[in-house]
Amino acid sequence: MATILLTLLAMLVGQAPSTREYQNKPCSYSFQHPQDWEVVKGPDDRTKECLAMLRPVDYEKRMAEFDVDVYTVTVQVSEHSFLQVADENGFDFNGEWLVLGRQGASTGAEISKSNGRLTLTGTATIGCFHEKGGYAGLCEETRVVAKYEGDDRIVAITGNNAGLVDTILTTFKFSPR
Repeated sequence: MATILLTLLAMLVGQAPSTREYQNKPCSYSFQHPQDWEVVKGPDDRTKECLAMLRPVDYEKRMAEFDVDVYTVTVQVSEHSFLQVADENGFDFNGEWLVLGRQGASTGAEISKSNGRLTLTGTATIGCFHEKGGYAGLCEETRVVAKYEGDDRIVAITGNNAGLVDTILTTFKFSPR
């Protein structure tokens, strides 16, 4: 019986995805992401210094097969207030937290405080479009805004990959400035 348990444990450990650390030294933050994802530069209108965009290393191949970008995850650090960053990322408070989506649609958002972090999380239904133009349908986008105790900076993480958003959030660290 012990042999079976050890074998199962070894298989599970062997299947754990390997990760690597991304560090943004000018903006003093870091986080872990899967080995098969990479940080890429954003388009000209999104080249903010404290922005990181992540995509799978086979992004071009995926886009050739399905030309709707449901892969990119963004991480943005801001010096603005928590409420302003929440607003900029489609959250609204009207007696309760909501996340806004396509054509005024809204769903409930959750605010929590744990592990020294105030976190606002929601999933918005948004319109997705083909890279070459044209409506592709509805997509679910995970949005997170977080403030860490002892730091006045705010991080916002958005993307269609809820698991990756969570990995980034749980491994995210501000470095001293």
